[in-house]
Amino acid sequence: MTDPQEVSVDNTAGHDRRTFLRRAAIGASAVGAWVAPQVLSTAHVSAGCTPLTQLLQIPAISCPSSGGAVTTLDANLPSCAPSGWATGRNDGVGFTCSALGASPAWGASISITGCTPTEGRAVKYCPLASGSKYTCVSGVIVGSTITFPLLSAAEQSQGCAYVDYRITVSCCT
Repeated sequence: MTDPQEVSVDNTAGHDRRTFLRRAAIGASAVGAWVAPQVLSTAHVSAGCTPLTQLLQIPAISCPSSGGAVTTLDANLPSCAPSGWATGRNDGVGFTCSALGASPAWGASISITGCTPTEGRAVKYCPLASGSKYTCVSGVIVGSTITFPLLSAAEQSQGCAYVDYRITVSCCT
């Protein structure tokens, strides 16, 4: 005889959503698929967006607030570009550029409009350096902003400056 206070629950996978989702997650992980946490906690799965990688190159000396340049590689350090970089493109990514010092070529904070930066690299040129005159600097991403650090006073006194900011961004389509 059952207790009248107990609620009868059918625990078959077809009727118990939690059991079904747990089994689906275990099955997905068994084949190497990643299951988003929201899939396990929401009744409806949204289609989300299809990410599209776009490229943005900004001349560091002027760091305009719109109209990035056509993408290139620096001939002095061609490996200093984000992964997936291609030349000859201007994807029209919107941005706002703010200099961190007296010149945007000494460091800048770049806010991307409507997309998210995924990687950024800049060639740093130091004409008076005793060793390599060209080095590669990675940008630091926080939200929709990427920052290329302000060059130190010692670097600035040596004539160091960033050449171009090269940034890959992810946009929803």
